[in-house]
Amino acid sequence: MKAILSALALSSSMVFAGSSISDFQWKNRLFIVSGASEKLVKEIATEQKGIMERDLRVFILSGEGEKKYPVPPEFAVEIKKRLSPNAEEPMVYLIGKDSRTTLRWSLEEFSFEKLYSSIDAMPMRQREMR
Repeated sequence: MKAILSALALSSSMVFAGSSISDFQWKNRLFIVSGASEKLVKEIATEQKGIMERDLRVFILSGEGEKKYPVPPEFAVEIKKRLSPNAEEPMVYLIGKDSRTTLRWSLEEFSFEKLYSSIDAMPMRQREMR
């Protein structure tokens, strides 16, 4: 079971070199973390069902878990340019299927419950759940 979860975790973040945010448009929501904590990386591993149900792709720009949820260099440049993450303040970002930056939370205020309830309230997600 642990091996299956690890494979799912890796596949949920896999991106090939040259990918851009627009490559995910209308297919995936992007869950991007800057300054990830070990606690958050463990939570991501336990939240795979919710992550997959909501078509989320996980990327960690910095902090713990960078190797488990890697961001290819070209993609990282685009994300950093768009989100302008502050190295001093760990953040969590959600980019919707429409490729717009939908939500951002400081790492301290973030929870998967908030993420899921925010996504589940979106019109596109409401249609997906029908």
